[in-house]
Amino acid sequence: MTPLRQIILQSQHKRSFSGHHPWILANSIIEPASTPRVGEQVDLINYDSKWIGRGLYNPNSRIRVRLYTWDSEELITNELISRRIDRAIQLRSRLSNGSHRQALRIVFSEADQLSGLVVDKYAEHLVVQLTAAALVPFLDTIVDRLFHHYRPLSISLQIDERTAKSEGMEIEQRFLVGHAPEDSVLIEENDLQWMVDVVGGQKTGYYLDQRENRLAAARWTQPNARVLDICCYVGGFALTIAKHCTTREIIAVDSSDKALQSAQQHAQLNQLENRVTWEQNDFFDALSNRLDASEKFDTIVLDPPRLAGSRDHIQRALSAYHRLNYLAVRMLNPGGTLVTCSCSGRVSRDDFRDMLRGVGTRTRREIQVLEERGAAPDHPSCMSCPETDYLKCIIARIL
Repeated sequence: MTPLRQIILQSQHKRSFSGHHPWILANSIIEPASTPRVGEQVDLINYDSKWIGRGLYNPNSRIRVRLYTWDSEELITNELISRRIDRAIQLRSRLSNGSHRQALRIVFSEADQLSGLVVDKYAEHLVVQLTAAALVPFLDTIVDRLFHHYRPLSISLQIDERTAKSEGMEIEQRFLVGHAPEDSVLIEENDLQWMVDVVGGQKTGYYLDQRENRLAAARWTQPNARVLDICCYVGGFALTIAKHCTTREIIAVDSSDKALQSAQQHAQLNQLENRVTWEQNDFFDALSNRLDASEKFDTIVLDPPRLAGSRDHIQRALSAYHRLNYLAVRMLNPGGTLVTCSCSGRVSRDDFRDMLRGVGTRTRREIQVLEERGAAPDHPSCMSCPETDYLKCIIARIL
């Protein structure tokens, strides 16, 4: 085997990667004298020349090296990528029952040892999201392997603005196999039908990770409850509760007019148009105004967008989570249910629990945790990469 270029880990960082974390940041290495090209295969060694792992280099990214193997005899080849995809699909085949057959995450980046690759399946259509420029040379292999397994009507590629900026790529949305469906793709989840826009939707078109949490929220909603769903997006929590519960009133709030239009379409599709009141508003304003009006609820769902995109934003995010939950807890009737979520991978479970503990102290209300949940099982997490355990969902009773 031809020797690969070596990237040296700075001595003060050598302990950080003993657990096989796949991200090697620019500030943790000694930059080579000549810059490797994007996607070049490199060996990571520590300051004492001990081999650590093998990865792909990107001089344009803060994540300089993404590690894909910790076996010194293994190269990062098309065959390796294919085997990893096969292994990821094998897991999902064990989950493919009921609605999971129609919509599930096939590949989940670092959790499947394929850092920078996300693949979602919506009925007969696959959406590939690349978040690592270093994987572009393997794109044909990725598409071929996916087609081998699923024979889909289409496979589309998405590279969003945030990724393009951080990885030195171009924003892209194109079909690699087939073409854009004429209408939204119809899927089923929790006995509800959903229309997925695989071209213009958020992320790959829909948030599959909250699937089980939506149903759990419905299980904990009491009969004849008054429900408030904050950051409802296309109506996932609100409509699941409407479908499975007998409620007095459901109010669902989002700041996006486009999301609310989609939510109303989903309500009509599922014959629930008279069960939910939709409101366009800022989530803090929606809560503050109702608190000022002394409104009370029996269930409040908080599912805000990601609030911490980097370590620098963690404290600001925790302050925002605290404020959201503080307002919600004050409006819940005794014995009411709080469903509070965080999709910020930088905010740990311990941090999120501590935030909620602080809310309980400040409001002088006991917060009785009923369930601590995460993402659906087609979004597994890996111990070596805590960021894969990104979704926190705490269901609590407020005493």
